[in-house]
Amino acid sequence: MNSSSELEKDVINTTEQQTESKEITAQEIMDYLTNNPDFFNQNTDFLASLEIPHSSGTAVSLIERQVSILREQNDQHKAQLSELFAIAKENEQSNQHMHKLTLSLSSCDGIDACEVVLDESLCDDFSVDAVALKLSIEPLKDQPEHIFIQKNSALAQELDKILNTRKPMCGFFKKLPLETLFDKKSQSLSSLAVIPLFIEKNNCFGALILGSNNMHRFNADMGTVFLERLGEILSHRLNRFITQAD
Repeated sequence: MNSSSELEKDVINTTEQQTESKEITAQEIMDYLTNNPDFFNQNTDFLASLEIPHSSGTAVSLIERQVSILREQNDQHKAQLSELFAIAKENEQSNQHMHKLTLSLSSCDGIDACEVVLDESLCDDFSVDAVALKLSIEPLKDQPEHIFIQKNSALAQELDKILNTRKPMCGFFKKLPLETLFDKKSQSLSSLAVIPLFIEKNNCFGALILGSNNMHRFNADMGTVFLERLGEILSHRLNRFITQAD
């Protein structure tokens, strides 16, 4: 058995080892920070959360660094808020223009009048460079012939391929005869939006085609909520004239 003095020595040695272990751990931290000077730059969120006494020496520089980080974060937040406000303002403006267009369409007394309203409103209020309204139904009396296309025509078949999902499609469709759709305006167009017109999903009776000189205006990745609403509003309005003719 160990004597009392030996036990005391063991306790003292153990305590000294624990103390050395704590001192080594602190030293390891300092060594790590010395050997990795970019630690705080790579962990700015952690640095910003530190509460360091404002005394002197390096403590002051750390506080200054924290203030700099907080300022950068504040600037980023301001930029994000400005962007959100700009988007909200743009959406509000679009909603107002859509409301104006809806009222104008409701006052139209024929398909030809709708065509005029679409061309004026979309070009003036929505920065569209060309508008084409095409209906794949039998021509209606007293309505312009250029609006109607035969169901088995090349244009009608190509439009049906693009709109097989019955959703608006955006991009540039090389097989669409742009000269037939837009005449002289076709030469400068570089992006298109093709919007289906239907009352029921399986009863597509035409399309509204929008053209832009900006190749990024109508791209395949853009949202189509506005285009869908425009298609629904126009479909219901035109369907009234079509059913009346029947």
